[in-house]
Amino acid sequence: MRKTKVVLAKVLTAAMVISSFAGVQGITSEAAAKPKLSKKSVSITVGKTKKVTVKNAKKYKVSWKIKSKKTASFKKSGKYAVKVTAKKAGKTTLTAIIKKGKKTKKLVCKITVKKKAPKVTKTPVNTPTTSPSNAPKTTEVPTAKPTATATAEPQDTTPAMKEIFKGVIDNVGTCLTYNQTWNKRKEMQDASTMEFVDKHFNSFTLENEMKPDNMLNKKTTISVADAKAKGYVISDDYKESTVPELTLETIDGVLAIAKQHNIRMRAHTLMWHQQTPTWFFKKNYDDNEAVVDEATMNARLEFFVRTVMRYTMQKEKELTGEVGSIVYAWDVLNEYIHRSNAAAATTWVSVYGDMGLKPTYVKAAFEYSYDELKKQNVQNKVTLFYNDYDTYFSVDDELALISYINEGEEAKICGGIGMQSHVDIKRPTLEEYGNALKAFINAGLEVQITELDITINFDTDDTDGRTPTYAYKNEKETDADQAAFTKDFIKQIVDIQKNRDKTISPKGITGITVWGISDQTSWRGSCKPLFFTRKSVRVKDETTGKYKTVYSYVPKKSYEAMIEALK
Repeated sequence: MRKTKVVLAKVLTAAMVISSFAGVQGITSEAAAKPKLSKKSVSITVGKTKKVTVKNAKKYKVSWKIKSKKTASFKKSGKYAVKVTAKKAGKTTLTAIIKKGKKTKKLVCKITVKKKAPKVTKTPVNTPTTSPSNAPKTTEVPTAKPTATATAEPQDTTPAMKEIFKGVIDNVGTCLTYNQTWNKRKEMQDASTMEFVDKHFNSFTLENEMKPDNMLNKKTTISVADAKAKGYVISDDYKESTVPELTLETIDGVLAIAKQHNIRMRAHTLMWHQQTPTWFFKKNYDDNEAVVDEATMNARLEFFVRTVMRYTMQKEKELTGEVGSIVYAWDVLNEYIHRSNAAAATTWVSVYGDMGLKPTYVKAAFEYSYDELKKQNVQNKVTLFYNDYDTYFSVDDELALISYINEGEEAKICGGIGMQSHVDIKRPTLEEYGNALKAFINAGLEVQITELDITINFDTDDTDGRTPTYAYKNEKETDADQAAFTKDFIKQIVDIQKNRDKTISPKGITGITVWGISDQTSWRGSCKPLFFTRKSVRVKDETTGKYKTVYSYVPKKSYEAMIEALK
């Protein structure tokens, strides 16, 4: 998460970049006698073929069908395999129907057919990171040799992250960008990236683009009448003549892609003392004016929360016919416990003062949000969260704040806590993390691990009164150290989830989100915090003649460790 923090919570051990998939193949060939497909998804260029096989099927009868015969066709290759031929660009599914006696099982392989493969240039492209200048850069892993095809993908037999967590944690996600202008990242609009996302995740969070400064980035105001005509929610308490125009079109594009890829979304975030424009707190929405009074700010808060939520839910309903089918969680509030991190900035505290663990405006934001859910009758389907970092060092304060928010309400309007979990292999300890997780579960809260990354060579040393830099420092920590920590860390989470008291916490941990796709795109890339490294090549589109970058993702030793922890 790209943000300024005086203190960051990070702990864990980093992993070795895998140069080939041999190690992962060893993991996937575990002693499972059940029938399974050799590939859960394949990408084929028009005119080319690929073989798909049912493994461990000697005692079974296997038949096949394909959803769209215009997109691809198949021909049997022995008793247990078919050769799939790509016919037309698009997507379809190949289903293997496996029978043994009266029992029938279906195995589905996703088929993506691409246009003719453009040619690859000879030079791999490196993506710069925002690493500190004294840190080694995390660069792309170059492909072995350019080929005549438009793919940078090795044979991918890696178990999908959402599959290894299946039955333990339902929502497995990552953070993505839609059209992040400051670094020109458009992950949701990149086919090769979304192919990786489709395989591994069923949930996502926008890294920055639903934060207040992105929703309020137009710096223009419109009349109240025009705002109401646009569908903005303006209460009778709103006494001003103008309203800031919101960038709601981002939501349109994001939800459309989410529907297309059948992936759900955590909406992040409605309130934060950072990444909120200072003019939002000023008279006439003018940076040069003084801050407004509490009554004016209350009305602004209600307008913003209700409008963003209502617009999102209406668009969701237009797309799918059902509210809550895409957005299943909202981070209403972000990092309130650490509100002093922006002491010099104009924030909510500038208007209301420091209200400690009983901030009336925070409670109001949750009340507005919960009321919007009730209007759509999805209050039992969509959860409102308080999201924060270093939650393992402030358990009592986190619980006290949430208790205040819910005090006197008809239900738990704040139903969950988001543990960001920007951890390092040294900080927090496994015990500190585990104790916090159990405390939140035992309080009856829904818990989501919302921004997981695990750094190595990250300066957290505060011994002898030293102030850590919370930045890259060569501490001679290795990928193997990261992998070892990852295994213990994930295993602890799984054990706590499985052994919780379900009478107190029926849901327990409902989501785990990795904060980024690869080390190359992580906000802490110099400390190699994620589970994949990225490869890229430049390819020429034969239709347009233009060059583009195609990505593939290689699992690290830390991902192998994650798989081992879930066995």
